[in-house]
Amino acid sequence: MHHQREKYMLVSFISLGLAIIIGIIAILKSHYFFILFSFSLLAISLISDALFLNSSFRQMEGLKQFIRGAMLFILITYLLLYFLKNL
Repeated sequence: MHHQREKYMLVSFISLGLAIIIGIIAILKSHYFFILFSFSLLAISLISDALFLNSSFRQMEGLKQFIRGAMLFILITYLLLYFLKNL
């Protein structure tokens, strides 16, 4: 069980690092697609953090993080579809 929690933390850190790098590039280049991709990486980081918390003894905090990540991912998907429709 300890090994699974390490995977969740690794995914969380990698997605958070990529979100920061891609977010900075997106701001400098002014690409909306990369900004939305950076936000989706943040949502993945939140969801993996929620799975980590759920595997420990903090299930309520994990549930709140999962709901935040899921709502963020749903809103990003809506914005991406809206963005692609108007191209």
